Amino acid sequence: MDVRLLGGLTCGFVGVLLAGCSGGTPLYPVSGKVTHKGSPLSGALVTFHPKDSNDPRAERPTGYTNEDGTFKLTTGQKEGAPAGQYVVTVICTRKVPTENKGKIFNTGGTDETVDILGGAYANPQASKITVEVKPGPNEVPINLQ
Repeated sequence: MDVRLLGGLTCGFVGVLLAGCSGGTPLYPVSGKVTHKGSPLSGALVTFHPKDSNDPRAERPTGYTNEDGTFKLTTGQKEGAPAGQYVVTVICTRKVPTENKGKIFNTGGTDETVDILGGAYANPQASKITVEVKPGPNEVPINLQ
């Protein structure tokens, strides 16, 4: 094989790899506020699941709510989310103390937690919260009952 042809093919292949690793899909700022029964929900994990995708490798933008219920999404290490349709899940866990004769103690190396929403918004297949992320800044209010 001609060395020039092999060099050209190698450069072309490397170029394709670099283009694929450059972060290709643009991300758009997504922020919002989660309320539960009219009050801000702090410490909740908000996850955007790509609608109509069962691919377990699909990126799922996430964010945690602050004390005032506000959040900003990140995808991987970058701020924002790709444009598209999403189903949203919300999980809000709190530590559960274990009691023994009136004393609270930890039974192992990890704290036990419970979703204070009772799992009502935890399943992407059952969630009725849908959102469209559009190019440009996106403000997403999430009101839970």
